[in-house]
Amino acid sequence: MLRILSVIVCCLIISSHAFQCHYKHTKRAELEGIQKWPDNTVFYEIDDAYSPNEKQLIVDSLTELTTKTGNCIRFVPRTTQPDYVRVLSKDGCWSGVGKSWSGGLQELSLDRSGCMTKDTVIHEFLHSLGFNHEQTRPDRDQYIQVLYENIEPKNKHNFDKNPAAAFQSAGLPYDFDSIMHYTYNSFSTNGLPVMVTANGVSKDWRYTMGTGNVLTDSDVYKVKKIYGCA
Repeated sequence: MLRILSVIVCCLIISSHAFQCHYKHTKRAELEGIQKWPDNTVFYEIDDAYSPNEKQLIVDSLTELTTKTGNCIRFVPRTTQPDYVRVLSKDGCWSGVGKSWSGGLQELSLDRSGCMTKDTVIHEFLHSLGFNHEQTRPDRDQYIQVLYENIEPKNKHNFDKNPAAAFQSAGLPYDFDSIMHYTYNSFSTNGLPVMVTANGVSKDWRYTMGTGNVLTDSDVYKVKKIYGCA
């Protein structure tokens, strides 16, 4: 059964590995998942606005994602393929979630002024592979408490639970260190935390959640599981 889901996919770097989203796209998604890339292959183009060093950073990041997933996912420069990701320097760091249901070109923005870090590139391409943010898992209340009163009103929807995220969790424990997790103060309207650890969960995560800047074992396993490599 297909449903229309509002998918938050746009991120603006506020530190070396903290993400905030400022845009959204409405995408059709399956309740149990998203549209995956056929043959585990993502074709891509990189806009010529990027410098040679920036282009190399993007390529190196994709190579790392391929290598760490045991070649489960391949990123291939586009030639004439009709369905592909075009990497552009627009406002912020953002991507659609999963392969576009309508096919054709789909944009992924890596703003040259704030998104050119390896963890950001990997984060956004994980969105393009179909992965949502960790804190949108339906079981997140067992691990975190969302303090909606401290969230900017226009961005409260960024913390909505996402049924697709349950499928994507692949049965793994909640991962505070995931490269797909928000920081504790993302979208804060008053400087106070927007998320704290739930009762019974170690407070060590209270200020470190969402600060991971590398793929965790959990991140890797989720990709491999969803794309049939585990």
